[in-house]
Amino acid sequence: MGPTTTIRWAAALAAAALVALGAAAVPAAASPQSVTSLDVEWASAAPGHLPLFLGTLTIGGAYTCTEPAGTTVPVSFTAFQIMPVALPSGAGNLSCGPGVVDAPWRVTSTPTQDVHYGYVSVLTSFNGVTLSAEQFTA
Repeated sequence: MGPTTTIRWAAALAAAALVALGAAAVPAAASPQSVTSLDVEWASAAPGHLPLFLGTLTIGGAYTCTEPAGTTVPVSFTAFQIMPVALPSGAGNLSCGPGVVDAPWRVTSTPTQDVHYGYVSVLTSFNGVTLSAEQFTA
C-alpha cells in the first residue's frame, strides 16, 4: 500500500468509527408523553320546583387526555350556592385517546331540591388533582 492508499484507508476507518459513535450517541426517541388537562368554562342550573321536581347543576368546558385509547380519567365537582344554601355535587369519567384534544365535556350533579339560579362556586377534581375554585352565574 502506498501513502495515498493508507491515508484513504485510515480516513475510511475514522469515518466509520464516527458514524458508529454518532449512531450510539443519539438517544432513542422518547415515547410521547400523555397529556391531561381540564378547563371548567361554564355552569348551568336547572332549579328544582317543589314538591315534584329536583334540580341539577351542570358544569362543563374542554379537556385533553392523550392517555391510551380506552382509558378514562375521573372528574368530580362540589359546588356552593348561597341564598338559599345549596351544595350540589357530581362525578363522571372522561374518555381518553390520542385524538382527545380540547374535547367538550359536562358533568351533572345528583338531583337535589336546593339547586337554584345565581352565583355558584365550583371546586373541581380532575384525574386526582384538585383544581382552583371558580365562580360562575348559573
